[in-house]
Amino acid sequence: MLKEYIDIGYIPDENEFICEYHLEPASGIVFEDVCNHMAKESSIGNWTDISLLSPKIAERLKPHVFYIDKKKHTVKVSYSQDLFEFCSVTQILSAVAGNIFNSKMINKLKLNDITFPADPLSELWGPKYGVVGVRELLGVYDRPLLCATVTPKVGLDSATHAKVAYNCFIGGCDLVKDDENLTDQKFNRFEKRAELTFKAKDDAEESTGERKMYICNITAPTCEEMIRRANFISNIGGHYIMINALHTGWSTLQTLRDVTEELGLAIHANMIGYDAFTRMNEYCISTYLMTKLARLVGFDQLYIGDFDKTHDVKKELIALRDCFIMDKVREKEKMHILSQNWDGVKPMLPAASCKLDPTLVNEMMSIFGKDIIMQFDSTIYSHPMGTIAGAKACRQAINAMLAGTPLEEYGMTHAELQAALNNGA
Repeated sequence: MLKEYIDIGYIPDENEFICEYHLEPASGIVFEDVCNHMAKESSIGNWTDISLLSPKIAERLKPHVFYIDKKKHTVKVSYSQDLFEFCSVTQILSAVAGNIFNSKMINKLKLNDITFPADPLSELWGPKYGVVGVRELLGVYDRPLLCATVTPKVGLDSATHAKVAYNCFIGGCDLVKDDENLTDQKFNRFEKRAELTFKAKDDAEESTGERKMYICNITAPTCEEMIRRANFISNIGGHYIMINALHTGWSTLQTLRDVTEELGLAIHANMIGYDAFTRMNEYCISTYLMTKLARLVGFDQLYIGDFDKTHDVKKELIALRDCFIMDKVREKEKMHILSQNWDGVKPMLPAASCKLDPTLVNEMMSIFGKDIIMQFDSTIYSHPMGTIAGAKACRQAINAMLAGTPLEEYGMTHAELQAALNNGA
């Protein structure tokens, strides 16, 4: 009886973890059998002698497969809190997205979402600054934030890197960041780059009268070196660090979040490479859940993706926006999103980049409002009048939107924006 986990109609209580999966059995396997196997394998496991596990404990810990839709290949499983180490994202994923992906009984499996109960939320940091805190750092409250990645992403020496950052700042960027590929290469050492670029930031602040933030990539081979780099940034007056989130691993990220709590650093996370986990056809974890985990771990801002005007992509962006900023998210059955009460966990600030140009500002703000970081690298660096003019053009596009003035009309009195529009933006 203890090996039977199918419990259709079971109503989970508010203290249980809920997981939703897309599940397709292997050929010849009964759907209920694979659901039962998945629940068992992700929890109290496959034992050969029931005497090794107290029946009373097994009954308390066993999960419940309480919802099955064979046509839509949707399965929902509830798990007791006691199965998990609350503060360990690594352990939680090891259970609900671990060995079950190895099963030959399963042809396709996707972990769509997890509802986290209140107790685990209280033991995870969440963002230190979040939307409100980042705005306070910059002193900008009434518009989207403008960001640029120093380009070319690798190959510049430290002095040239700092000069490019300065030009972006002078043109109107609030934030300038390293590329995820730039860490501590021989041609651009971490410490020298940080020192020179922070000097450029200070000079730009003096020239513009605006607060600026340089986001230096502290990604490193070891946790110890990553922590040393975070301390270095703090000691030279920095307020921000960047991390290549996915490839460093969840435990590393939680270590970093602990360190930044004491150092007072905001975290910009780049989830480069997450498509390898979210877009596989056979086995994957949803982009939505990766975003939720990022907020739980405690990033202050995270790349949300490329903007696209197509309906399906806009729907996904709206759902991700809610995951970033809402305190309560309602279940969206068609999008395979579970309800989540964030219980006061601070919101993250979304960042969008790559395909952005000034003509998309209106569309972006229709989805995100003012709480979005807009990154216009291609427009800034391809501008016919140079990098400073490119940054000015992007800032002018934001100002035009806030003023309710069409870009073409605003461009008539703002040469940088006009040149960008003429250049194909």
